[in-house]
This record gives sequence, structure tokens and C-alpha cells, in this order.
Amino acid sequence: MISISSYFNNRYQILFQEIKKQICIQEIPNTKDIWVRDFMPIRNSKGKWILFKYFPKYLQNPKFHHLISDNQTICKDLGIEYEYVDIIMDGGSVVYKNDLYFVSERVFTDNPKLSKEKITEILKEKLATENLHFLPAMEKDFTGHLDGVLYIIDDNRILINDGQDEYTENLKVRLKDLGFTIEFLPYNPCQNKTYQSARGIYINFIETDSKILLPIFKLPEDEMAMKKLEKVFPNKEICPIDCNDLAKEGGLLHCISWD
Repeated sequence: MISISSYFNNRYQILFQEIKKQICIQEIPNTKDIWVRDFMPIRNSKGKWILFKYFPKYLQNPKFHHLISDNQTICKDLGIEYEYVDIIMDGGSVVYKNDLYFVSERVFTDNPKLSKEKITEILKEKLATENLHFLPAMEKDFTGHLDGVLYIIDDNRILINDGQDEYTENLKVRLKDLGFTIEFLPYNPCQNKTYQSARGIYINFIETDSKILLPIFKLPEDEMAMKKLEKVFPNKEICPIDCNDLAKEGGLLHCISWD
């Protein structure tokens, strides 16, 4: 079951229906924006929901406060049992599977009163893992997120954007030093008019037990991304979803979903 905001259904009815044709959806009511990945809880390695304080740096200006959803009330209304942790960290900053967690270094700047050592200690305890690694976010990404940068295939393989830039090279070296095998997914944001646009970023997909919902953009790389994911996930159906309109807001399918 994948959860998506009712607010997203109101704003993107056609896209919502396209997603609903492929997977079962539960709607989350009473959200103030569509990016449920960011304010909903993160599952720790023992299966327990951990809810973090949702007050990221990019929403701290008072003019953006109306976009901050009350994640504790939302979880209580949905009957979700969770442990609350008073550390600012939004879900797009964390990429995880099983006991492996990658966390954006943005968590350090969002919590300046805590030392890096203390934040690391708390996250390892609450996420119930020693397999936690901090990675830098892309310099121009004001959110500091990682879910538009990499995806965990399994315990040994990591999928990253095939970016021809210094950030990608440094990320590749870092992941290889940690012992991971790297796979590359096509990546082409080069024609975007603003840096905020997520057009051409294929890695922000939804994975279910049987399907991959892949954002596509009517770009030549669409077909290449589909073929790559067919190889990476040979037992799953790759379902392309046109996300050109959504991409203008800076996020894609993984950002608007929670599971």
C-alpha cells in the first residue's frame, strides 16, 4: 500500500488516477502540501516508525510556515504508532532499505545546537542500525535531499544518477570506498529552465513488490531509463508515468508517496 496526500489528488487529479491504475493508494488527509515523504515517519530496521521534527531550513522563513504539515496530528489521526524524535530531519533527506541508511549531511546544519557526534548517536539508536552513512547533498539543491540522488537496490548495490559532474564523481568514490557496487541511471536535467525543476531526474521513482513506477518526461532518456530498470529489477514491471507537470514543482513520484 502506497500513501499519497488527498491534497495531491485535488491538485493533480489526472496524475493521481494514472498512479492509482498501477497500485493501491491510501489517501492521507489534512496535509498542507503534497510532499508526504518529507513529513511522514521513517521506519527503523526493527519495523518501528520514527517521526522527526518537520521544520527544515527551507521552510523556516515565516512566509512558508503555511506549508508545514502537523505530522504528529496526521499520524495520530491515521492510527500510526510512532516514536517522536526532536531532531529536524525530513524524509527526502533519508534513503534506506532494511538496515542500510543514507542520511544527508543537511541534518547537521538543520540542528546546529547538537554536535555531529550526538546526532549520529541519536540516529543510530532510533533507527536501530550501525549501518548509517552521511552523504553530502548537491550544492544547488536547497532542500538538501538525497532521494533525487541515489536509490538502494539491495545491500550491495546502489543506483545513482549518471551525472557528468564533480558531485557525481565524488559520490561514486565515496560509495565505492564504503564497499558498494554502483549502477547508473540516465539523468538529464540540462535543459531545465530553473534548478528547481526535477525534469529528467528518473531516480525519484516508486518501488512496490511487483512494480516500478518510473517518472518520464518525453525525453530521449525515457526509454534508456526504462531499459536500465528492467535490468536492475528483472522481476518487476516498469510502469512509465508522465511527470512533466509535477516536475516543475521540484519533486517527483518518490517525493509525493509514503510507504
